[in-house]
Amino acid sequence: MSNISKLSSLITNNTFDLSNQITKCLCKDSFISPWTTIISILLLYTLAIVWYYKNRKSMCLPVPECIFPYKKRLKRLEKILSPYLVDDVFIELTDQKLGQGSVGFVFKGFVYPKTQTRFKQKTLAAVKLSYPIPMQSIGLLEEATRLSRLDHPNIVKLIAVSRLSFSAFRPMFAMEWLAGGSLAEFFKNEIRRKDEKIRKTVYVRQIINILRQVGEALKYIHESRDQDGNEFTHGDVAARNILLNHRDLETCTAKLGDFGIPIDFGPRLPIPWLPPEIVCAADFMQIVHRAEADVWMFGVLAWECATLGGEPHYQKSYEEIQLAFSQSNRGLTRPKKCPDDYWNVIDLCLEDQHRRPRFTGTHATTVIGVLDKLSVKYINSSEAFAVEPNVSNCSCKEHRCTMPLPSFSI
Repeated sequence: MSNISKLSSLITNNTFDLSNQITKCLCKDSFISPWTTIISILLLYTLAIVWYYKNRKSMCLPVPECIFPYKKRLKRLEKILSPYLVDDVFIELTDQKLGQGSVGFVFKGFVYPKTQTRFKQKTLAAVKLSYPIPMQSIGLLEEATRLSRLDHPNIVKLIAVSRLSFSAFRPMFAMEWLAGGSLAEFFKNEIRRKDEKIRKTVYVRQIINILRQVGEALKYIHESRDQDGNEFTHGDVAARNILLNHRDLETCTAKLGDFGIPIDFGPRLPIPWLPPEIVCAADFMQIVHRAEADVWMFGVLAWECATLGGEPHYQKSYEEIQLAFSQSNRGLTRPKKCPDDYWNVIDLCLEDQHRRPRFTGTHATTVIGVLDKLSVKYINSSEAFAVEPNVSNCSCKEHRCTMPLPSFSI
């Protein structure tokens, strides 16, 4: 028994000695000195500092097309629009597309009240929803906010805003329905696409009546102020944004809709309608759309009406439009059947920025005051406008002669 114990003790001691020798060999081969560790850490720290200084500017910028830069604006907009917020089930879309703009689509739809008989009391509406892009979504909500602050018989009214606009960031709001469509659609469908024998006659007095209603809306807008005390402007006064309750120009009500395209939308701006101070600006991001710009666009609208739906600066390049501003007629040829006093209104609106009339101020000197005088003069007149065809003198691809300007209709 004692021999067995000695043998076991011998084996255990030899095994322990062998294990120690193996451990020493391994440690000897893989040992890292303290100086090596310190130098490695300093090197990694230096590389981290160099990388930070090279990339520090991009690290401070928001991620492109990300919702996070807009969170504060979304909270502010949600607070303003809270009286109009409804659940998504109370707004219904149809498959009838009414138009497409720079920030989204417009469909025919319905708004249902929160009652038990809501299906019997649904209201026709024009439902606008944005593209799934954060900048466009914010632009649509900003438009809804501007509409919510204005209450005038010649401005389209906001009816409801979907709660998904903020919970899922898919903006959608409903505006009042106007069966007559836009003034641009009237000119295209009832005048330009019909034979001369069957097309409707558009009298000067009818156009003056519509322009006066638009002028009243712009006067109200320019007299209003936002929450910061800044002057309201529209930003996209054009025939495509003048909506009619029916298509009898003698008795129709005209309403101003689609509250403008933000200046930072750059390529999507309606360049042929904008004034020189914006079109010729070096940087669109630094431009502020002022009331004088609305006056210029009102002049272009009056020209559209006088030509019965003509396209301003038809198929001209960006550079050609800039050059046209130096001409006496600003690149907009006078229609053949345009009365002198009507053309004088257009000419006044297309003056230099500081010389244009305003919609606010002393009545006799405002655009509305001038239109009132014309309204009295032409109240029983049978003078009518004639269709002016869009004429292009160029055939090169640079001027997009084979491709029309993008549609900005809502």
